[in-house]
Amino acid sequence: MKEMYLGAHVSSAGGICNAIKEAEKFDINTIQMMPTAPMRWATKDIPEEEIRKFVDEIKKSGVKKILIHGIYLTNLARKDKQLFHLGKMGLVVYLRFAEKTAELIKKEKVDCEILGVCFHPGSQKELNIEDSLERIAYGIDWVLKQVPGHQRLLIETTAGMGNNMGDTLEELRDIRMMVADRERIGFVCDTQHMYASGYDWRNSVDDVVEKIDKNLGIQNVAAIHVNDSLTELGSHKDRHANIGEGEIGEEAFRQVFRKLSGIPFILETPALRKESTMREEIQRMKNLADSK
Repeated sequence: MKEMYLGAHVSSAGGICNAIKEAEKFDINTIQMMPTAPMRWATKDIPEEEIRKFVDEIKKSGVKKILIHGIYLTNLARKDKQLFHLGKMGLVVYLRFAEKTAELIKKEKVDCEILGVCFHPGSQKELNIEDSLERIAYGIDWVLKQVPGHQRLLIETTAGMGNNMGDTLEELRDIRMMVADRERIGFVCDTQHMYASGYDWRNSVDDVVEKIDKNLGIQNVAAIHVNDSLTELGSHKDRHANIGEGEIGEEAFRQVFRKLSGIPFILETPALRKESTMREEIQRMKNLADSK
């Protein structure tokens, strides 16, 4: 039976190596991590020595897939030059970390893949929709030029809350098409965000998967954020629920695990806030994936 990649967002508080230790503690082969504080601008590169220790820790673990999530402050739709630049630089720092880590993993022949850097495209503020999309694509182009290599920037689907961009698959497709080096652009599909923006996982998994493939290309989806939804279909509210405790429901997740089994799955549910409930949630995900 082909191995599935099931995991969760883990903390790297105290150092990036702790993210790997967290994965071992919870017996998962896939993680999402943030190498710096999520609500602070990232302007300094991760030291080479820290990357070396990080890869050494990966060697001793069972971690096979690592998704790096960008800081939450990033908004590439901003007209403000300083905020726009800080957002770009945060992605440069994270993409450089991804690239250096991937290079060392390859050199050391470690059985692990860095999936890329996931980020939210941004919130429309000073600009109209068309100009916001162009601004995002321009920012992505700039970041990719600063960090040559193979690692990808992965745009995450959003719930469309407020003026957030990226709540339709067509919008994400259009951003990718505007980027010069589009081979280095991929996506992360969040089940809750998509449900809140009108994609009905509960009743039409096949239809949602077909729309993902048509607009983004399944091969371009690097990971799935696994979240049930506290809010109803089309609510445009970003409100995660634990698996089976929201509007999407367990049966839909069984189908998602079956139909998208080749893609890494990463939990971001409220249960991850405490160790005891995190263990239960991870086991629930594993059980649903096994029962597909």
